Amino acid sequence: MRGLLAAGRILGRSVGRLRRLSPGQTLRRPLTTCDLPPRTPPTIARRAGAAGFGDDEADHQYALTWHGAGPRAVLIVKKPDDAQADAALGAIATWLRGAYPQISVVLEPAVHGQFRAALPFARTVAPGAERDEYSRVVDFVVTLGGDGTFLHVSSLFRAHVPPIIPFSMGTLGFLLPFDVADFQPQLRRVIEGAATLLPRMRLLYAKRRADGSLDDASRLDVTNEACIHRGTYPHLTTVSCFLNDHLLTTSVGDGIIVATPTGSTAYSLSAGGPIVHPLVSSMVVAPVCPRSLSFRPLMLPSSATVRLQVHPESRGRAAAYVDGRECGELRQGECIEISRSPHPLMCVNRDDLAAGWALDINSLLQFNRSFSYPHVSPFVDRVPQK
Repeated sequence: MRGLLAAGRILGRSVGRLRRLSPGQTLRRPLTTCDLPPRTPPTIARRAGAAGFGDDEADHQYALTWHGAGPRAVLIVKKPDDAQADAALGAIATWLRGAYPQISVVLEPAVHGQFRAALPFARTVAPGAERDEYSRVVDFVVTLGGDGTFLHVSSLFRAHVPPIIPFSMGTLGFLLPFDVADFQPQLRRVIEGAATLLPRMRLLYAKRRADGSLDDASRLDVTNEACIHRGTYPHLTTVSCFLNDHLLTTSVGDGIIVATPTGSTAYSLSAGGPIVHPLVSSMVVAPVCPRSLSFRPLMLPSSATVRLQVHPESRGRAAAYVDGRECGELRQGECIEISRSPHPLMCVNRDDLAAGWALDINSLLQFNRSFSYPHVSPFVDRVPQK
């Protein structure tokens, strides 16, 4: 609570300093990233003395350092239509302008239009070139919002995503280790090369047509989960699950989820899947409301390739979803193919990951929390008062 109150005071003072347009004043042409140099490639190396879960380099935390003068452009992504996130963006951008004038602040086009008067030094990308230009110039990303804002960042880049530092706006989320009230010391750690990075494994999604051909335009990186679900169709759908081209099972139900360790505490958890530590390289296969009681969630190695196919004789059709977004209808015989992405999300994290993760599952999920007693049932007979 103290952190949130402090954040409110910081953000309130910053908003009062933002410049407003006077009557009759016109906006000049917006600043873009066209004249910015290419991003500064960071050095991301395994942290000395870090304990891992095996020989896989994705199973360790990493240290971030910069070459030469350090980062020169930061992309700030905020939750839409949120007054607190608006104020936080103004506070952070204004502070960066004063403390690190060599770093350009980049905003998404819609956000830049909203803040052109308040933040005249902020830049945006030229229309139609968003993903290419973000990948060219952005050194690291700041997110202001909830887990959904964090997931949105993955869609802004084609493959490689720069290091992300997520700030919580008071909401609860597994992907938000830092309170926005502490943005100054946490951003200094990133800019000065003293931050610890947690690699969050992603999946690579693609659609295959009924004839087996691959739809190259469908390729997407997945942060939480990919799934086949019957959606609004009234009938249960029949889905065949293949593991490395071997038939694993055929399920009749609402659908099947394939989740990352990060996504194990999202939709997969609601479907009965296990909680997976983010350093365990694996993928979770969980059924959604199966007709069979014996279909239990599976945890597979990250090297596996999973294919989910709408059975040719399925009574109902289905749709594919990636991180909660619909990716189109799947007809009988069509399938989605899921494998490990070569581009994990490198997220700025607490130095003590084990303590932070244990705190999260206890405070956010109330892990193994027993019922409180004494418990008064509303159905017990009440003794009449004399």
